Amino acid sequence: MSHFVECQTEFRDPQALIAALVECGFSESQIEVHEKAVPLYGYQGDVRPQKAHIVIRRHHVGQAANDVGWERQPDGTYRAWISEYDGRHRFNEEMQNRIKQEYAYQVIARQQRARGRTVARERLPDGEIEVTVAGYR
Repeated sequence: MSHFVECQTEFRDPQALIAALVECGFSESQIEVHEKAVPLYGYQGDVRPQKAHIVIRRHHVGQAANDVGWERQPDGTYRAWISEYDGRHRFNEEMQNRIKQEYAYQVIARQQRARGRTVARERLPDGEIEVTVAGYR
């Protein structure tokens, strides 16, 4: 049985996090959002002590996977709960970095569009995202 690893993040905006997860291949219907944190489950369906407000259930993560979740902290940031197993597979370092990139893009895009600017992005061959903001006066 793999155990969950706590990962501190700088995520503060739940809508940007959800949008980032969608950009990383999850559908909105696969992402649960809860006002009160709910338990996460292990690959055998066992209830784990970790809880989260934003959850992707194990059957959406992969075969023999555990739930993956983000728990809102008192300071407004989200703690990611990812099992060691899933951290080596679908939620490996590359995926976690992509979620961070997508999250940052979502935050920037929302802020700039609120100021009347246009935002475009391009994924470069190395996986990085190049963001272009236009409409400065």
